[in-house]
Amino acid sequence: MMEVKALLKLIHNEWIKYFNRLSTYIMLGMIVGLFLLMTFFIITFGSGVDMKKEYSDDWKQEVSADIKKMSADLETLDKKDENKFSQEDFSKIAALQQEIPRLQFYLDKNVKPPAINNVFDNLLSTTNIINFVIIMVTVIVSSMMSREHQQGTIKLLLIRPASRAKIFFSKWLTSLLIALTFTVFTYLISGLVGLLTGKMNPSSKHAVLNMMEGKYHMENFWPYFFQIFLNDLLYVIIFATIAYVLSVLFKNTAISLGVTIGLLFFSGLITSFIAGKTDLVKFIWPANWSLNQYMDYLGAPPIDDMTYWFSLVYNIIALIITLGIGYIVFKKRDVAD
Repeated sequence: MMEVKALLKLIHNEWIKYFNRLSTYIMLGMIVGLFLLMTFFIITFGSGVDMKKEYSDDWKQEVSADIKKMSADLETLDKKDENKFSQEDFSKIAALQQEIPRLQFYLDKNVKPPAINNVFDNLLSTTNIINFVIIMVTVIVSSMMSREHQQGTIKLLLIRPASRAKIFFSKWLTSLLIALTFTVFTYLISGLVGLLTGKMNPSSKHAVLNMMEGKYHMENFWPYFFQIFLNDLLYVIIFATIAYVLSVLFKNTAISLGVTIGLLFFSGLITSFIAGKTDLVKFIWPANWSLNQYMDYLGAPPIDDMTYWFSLVYNIIALIITLGIGYIVFKKRDVAD
């Protein structure tokens, strides 16, 4: 019990240290600003289709009438001379080409369709900015241990009664809490903005577009959403752990931050290149980072025979190995210099 209390106290101290800094709240504010900016662009540059239209109890007739009208509008635009097209025409064509099959799918499934700008779609779209959240978390976590070395406080830290294991894992657990806080905060802001600017969905059944096939499929929204959220949380945790371990290995914030951000932006290119050469790509960690690649809404894995559970287990094992390497180095490192 005393060991657990000591560990919790160290975590609390680390938490206070980072959430007493103005920079942490500036980063949280940047997330809010990003959502407000995206909302502004959506409202300002509309597609020419009513984004907030809701249907009454007589929705089947209304949807059928809308499909007929939209098809006629699309046919008229298709006949128009492309040289005379305005930007609004191009936007409207794209919107109609997406909205007609969406409404038809809901009609075929006998489910009342929500407005185009709805809360559920706003929540699902949050995953598209998860890389931005990872950058924020990485900026904080990459200095978790390296700052102690650069400021010379590592010696003061190690002369405390707490063991090196407690110090190492308390900082890592704090990294996980930061990852959780930023991820939850992002989704909460997304939901709040969705409630304020969009329309609530009439049912828990929600049409999700398969990006690869261009077809819709019906999902029970909340289980589907929570799976995406947990996948994103694991994704952020992976990068938080990488950044933290690199800060332990190199004792340098710039290296830890630079390498982690580099992995974030270039791992996709590396994975795609290797996938084009060999199916062994499934055994490299970056190919398994994002479990949302198994959700139809967000693309597909590099090769067909990869599975959700394979990547999940791979990620857990890789995290344990990465953390183990960091701990061994930290435990044996001589900081007398």
